[in-house]
Amino acid sequence: MTQHWRVFLARSAPPGAISDFSAAEFVLEVAINLRYCMNLVQATPECVDLADLVLLRATNYGAARMGDKSHLFAEAEDALARAMRLLEIELEYCSQQASKQNRIEAA
Repeated sequence: MTQHWRVFLARSAPPGAISDFSAAEFVLEVAINLRYCMNLVQATPECVDLADLVLLRATNYGAARMGDKSHLFAEAEDALARAMRLLEIELEYCSQQASKQNRIEAA
């Protein structure tokens, strides 16, 4: 089964080296993509909490990137990557649970 939420989660990753980075635009894009992810699975409270964490980390990343402190930027980027990985694991779990539930209902 295709896990469409992976596409939206991937779109929440930092954009890399671009010159016209906007922290507000990045956070908004992350929020929208997280919303899509949550709508595509049967989100558990843990999913919602981790999505909130990713959004917080994205906000911190945007602020650090707009500043000129490379060590804070690197830490914020790493924290965002870790939060996204945790959310990915939970989304995978939610997706598998939904798939099992669908098979049970179909039987």
